[in-house]
Amino acid sequence: MLTNWLLFASLFLLTSSGIDAEASALMIQPRIYGGQKTSNSDIGGFGVQIFYKNKLVCTGVLISSRHLITAAHCFENMAQSDFHVVAGTSLEAVALTRSEKKNGLVEVRLHPKFDKLKFIADIAVVKTQYPLKGRTIGYAKLCKYPLYNGDRVTVAGWGTDGTRRSSDERQYLQTMQSSIVGHKQCEKKLGRKMPPNILCAGEYNHQTLCTGDSGGPLIWQDEVCGISTWTWKCGDNEKPDVFMSVRHYAKFITSTINEMGY
Repeated sequence: MLTNWLLFASLFLLTSSGIDAEASALMIQPRIYGGQKTSNSDIGGFGVQIFYKNKLVCTGVLISSRHLITAAHCFENMAQSDFHVVAGTSLEAVALTRSEKKNGLVEVRLHPKFDKLKFIADIAVVKTQYPLKGRTIGYAKLCKYPLYNGDRVTVAGWGTDGTRRSSDERQYLQTMQSSIVGHKQCEKKLGRKMPPNILCAGEYNHQTLCTGDSGGPLIWQDEVCGISTWTWKCGDNEKPDVFMSVRHYAKFITSTINEMGY
């Protein structure tokens, strides 16, 4: 089972390696499938839309007015200058034109041990060009306590919800309720060993991450405890989703923000 699982992952990467970086990035990033519409303010106002050029590709979590965290793979082989972010809204933002003022990225720092295939350190800290402040904007608290099997969590993000949309229809923030899956049970479900830096969650009810939600928050008691990383298949009913543990990477997050400055 392990060999087959790794072969699937390898083939997936090889399949995407023959296309351009932009198309590749859009293929690998998960979004919530089968979720429910939710106001950004209902999750604390810290959800951030991350655009590559004029395409919403990832979700981020606002930590301060100038810093957010998201998945490292959102920026693989992509030009930092082509990204901008939008905060304080629940509806997918309208893509800005060249003449409009975009809130670009001053710095993107991927964790130095980032290894996508091994599910290690798929986390990045980002500093924005302009402060993100306002009545509808909030800042996340980092997870202080470990999560255990069965703990109920909320997962949020913008993206594909399993319904067909017209080309000009904008996506609304989606959430789903899920449960933490213990490490050993997660390994059994996935058919492979997993590193200690991950969290697994799933209800096996066809609500999963899907294309475009990478970097979105897994929330427990008003704290951000996970960053969306991977799903087996949109709407899957057999395997849990995988998240980076914010608590595991809290030191990297806080030290990087301090180094970047405000």
